Amino acid sequence: STFDNYPVRLLNGSPWPKNSPNTYTGRTILSTGIAKSINTIAIQALQSVGVADAFAFATEKLNLNLVAEDMNLSSLGLGGLTYGVKNVELCAAYAAIANGGNYIKPVYYTKILDHNGNVLIENNSVGRSVIKETTAYLLTSALEDVVQNGTGTACQLDNMAVAGKTGTTDAYNDLWFVGYTPYYTCAVWSGYDGNQKIPEGDARNFHKTLWRKVMNRIHQGMEYKDFEVPDGIEQISICADTGLLPRVGCPVTEEYFDVGTMPTEYCDQHFY
Repeated sequence: STFDNYPVRLLNGSPWPKNSPNTYTGRTILSTGIAKSINTIAIQALQSVGVADAFAFATEKLNLNLVAEDMNLSSLGLGGLTYGVKNVELCAAYAAIANGGNYIKPVYYTKILDHNGNVLIENNSVGRSVIKETTAYLLTSALEDVVQNGTGTACQLDNMAVAGKTGTTDAYNDLWFVGYTPYYTCAVWSGYDGNQKIPEGDARNFHKTLWRKVMNRIHQGMEYKDFEVPDGIEQISICADTGLLPRVGCPVTEEYFDVGTMPTEYCDQHFY
């Protein structure tokens, strides 16, 4: 899918949403919008899905603790939530993508034994499918681009494939990186209890540095793995601007598709 990287509307007389940096590049494929954290693309993607459906998916499928006031473009599309979400909630939501679309409720313990070793309480978490397996992989592929070429390059690991997403509030009061490997998912939030602005410099990369150091240590000695490509996924060449099949003169990129959603039309923007 492609969207026009341009402000969607005027808000109080000003173009909205704004990108950071304040640049607009025209027609852009969705995976690029994810990799570069382009606000205008996020808002238009949300519009195309529908705010009510996105809110229901976030709350009912991914167990994010949102409130009715969050059912709007700004909150859902850009993260300006009324109360925010807990680290464990966000980590579990991303873990569902990592698990091929299978959501597993987080647990803090597995069992409690008495002094004789008898099980008093057992806390098993059963997974449930919330995202189509091929859709989960397409999201993983896009989130790999975040780490390889986008806003999360500081989170690359020495010996493991990584997919993830950065998050930043307007005034740098909150910084996030949620990322996963074929083994583990980890969410890091950086900020102050008093909600002060994070100062410029290294402090604004602390969350990425912490994530990388923790995950490098956890993965020491583990066998390298890549994310498994499920059946029903195919990689083809497309025009990087329009997302359609390329013609001579198109800027070409490789992109993964569910076989049922591959483009059938050729680019109508580039000709020689």
